[in-house]
Amino acid sequence: MRPASKKKSVPVVRSPASYRAKAPASIALALALLMAGAAQAQGAAPATGKVSEAMGDFRIEGYEDSRLRQIKYRGNTYRPLNAYEFIHVRALGPTMDGQPVLLAVSNDFMGVGTILIAVQNDTPLARVLSPTIDTRDPDLGLPQPGRQDLLLFTAGSRALVTSTGKVLWFEHLLLPKEYQPSGGMLVSVSPDNGSGALLLDNEIRLSRADEGVYARVPFTRAMQGKAFKPLWDESYATARKTHDEGRRIDQRRLYDNLKAEWINRNFRWHQTAQGWQLRGQGLDSSPVPAPERGEVR
Repeated sequence: MRPASKKKSVPVVRSPASYRAKAPASIALALALLMAGAAQAQGAAPATGKVSEAMGDFRIEGYEDSRLRQIKYRGNTYRPLNAYEFIHVRALGPTMDGQPVLLAVSNDFMGVGTILIAVQNDTPLARVLSPTIDTRDPDLGLPQPGRQDLLLFTAGSRALVTSTGKVLWFEHLLLPKEYQPSGGMLVSVSPDNGSGALLLDNEIRLSRADEGVYARVPFTRAMQGKAFKPLWDESYATARKTHDEGRRIDQRRLYDNLKAEWINRNFRWHQTAQGWQLRGQGLDSSPVPAPERGEVR
């Protein structure tokens, strides 16, 4: 018997007509996809443009659809305290070394808060006014009642004289190692900006920038509890209302600001031979004895 022969496979050759028949379908599909992409591109929102604002030799840059801004000084990115994104930047009005003084609030990821930027010896320098980091309720300071040129930053226990750009800070401790369960909160500044009133748990202390604590007002814890209870209720109600409206505020800072407003409404500064004193609610300030201040006679 003859061995079975293997069948050879014969390649199928497509006729040119079959390719020509499929070509129009492929081209039509490609055109359809191209037109769909063009339609999507036309319907998409246009790319947002950059925004830029000059403030002296500073330039504030960002994008139209973002509240984040960067600060440049003479063409170089300025990173005060390593922060490089800000949600608020504005010129206060005064100038230093021919450049505007800026108030800026960092983005929450930057971890800085509210700062003051001023140029000295051709170098921009920054000082922290408030460590509060809250982009939804930034700390822009509390105008001291009765004064138009002074902002209190209760969270940072500092004040800013907006007409000059000067930052005020006052010591609240009698001795460097004195223990206080809570830090003193700056609640008022004297008319000459030389003295500050600091609220502690059991009293108000008066302090000079160059000398430290020199007087106290016996505004006790019991008196504070009675005076501030309505303020706490007010801050709670306000925070609850804004939360229900879909917004958010810092209730603790609001409460502290309400206390500062109350102090300024109920106490008054008086100039005496011993310097500025604070009086109100039937209370008067009295000098701090030299030994308590660490003075040796």
